[in-house]
Amino acid sequence: RSRARVPIINCGTRTGFEGDIAIGGHNGVDTSTYAMDQVKRFDSFAPIVLFLKVLMAQQGFDKPFTGGLGSYKLYVLVAYHLERHLANGGMDHPSEALITLLFRYGCIGTCYDKTTTTDLEWFQKSEDLIHSDGGMCELTPVFRLSDCVDMFRECHARLFDRIDVADDYDEKISYLSCMIDCHRLREARETSVRRSKLCDDINRPTPRDHPGKVSSGRRIGKVFTKGGGAPQRNLKRGPRGGIVLKKRPDLQAKHSLRNNRDAEIIQRGMKNRKNNKKQKRDEALKSFASR
Repeated sequence: RSRARVPIINCGTRTGFEGDIAIGGHNGVDTSTYAMDQVKRFDSFAPIVLFLKVLMAQQGFDKPFTGGLGSYKLYVLVAYHLERHLANGGMDHPSEALITLLFRYGCIGTCYDKTTTTDLEWFQKSEDLIHSDGGMCELTPVFRLSDCVDMFRECHARLFDRIDVADDYDEKISYLSCMIDCHRLREARETSVRRSKLCDDINRPTPRDHPGKVSSGRRIGKVFTKGGGAPQRNLKRGPRGGIVLKKRPDLQAKHSLRNNRDAEIIQRGMKNRKNNKKQKRDEALKSFASR
């Protein structure tokens, strides 16, 4: 992250999930602990957050470094709304809480009615914070906040249009499909499943008694061959279980120079050693070999 206050590395798993690694210590708020606390407080917290995460990811508003709402800010906003929703006499039900959330943050009501409407852009301009259960949401760095408000307003309108036409259908219809792209969601899930199956064998540790395990442990009698055939028997092994080769051309070439002293000295002087002490020791040999 080039704009982060502390060095952060963004990484992705094989199954498509992303994560941030903070280097040099983490002095921020523990997002996971705050989310778990809100799940215990409200039954509607987890379903609403899950839906909003999918919605904002499809619209491109889920990345803080691109001006969107991060996970922690979203948690605080949802908890803040649920507190106001229950204080107004509402029920802790996901469908009812979602409708009132879109109404509140979409600024559909009058800005003077603080009980049902929260003007997020006013909080951004006044640099005021939204508090909920010890959490704080600062909207100043969210430069795409107006687009998020328009998204909430549009989703509220689409949801009520779907409710109006629901009576015309004999079968049950999905209300959330008017706000999210179900085909993209299904493709993302199928991609994650395929990736998890591909990396299943890589992530699974090999047991100690596996017939193909080659180690210094107990089971070193069987190995896999390159051709996939039956394992070879009666192989000479070293003290660590490795197979000792029958032929070593490099050692044979080295031993062939023992009878010729001059050739052995010349070959030794032509080596490009990385050790400084050996380089100085071989300076005389290099000068002799260059003659």
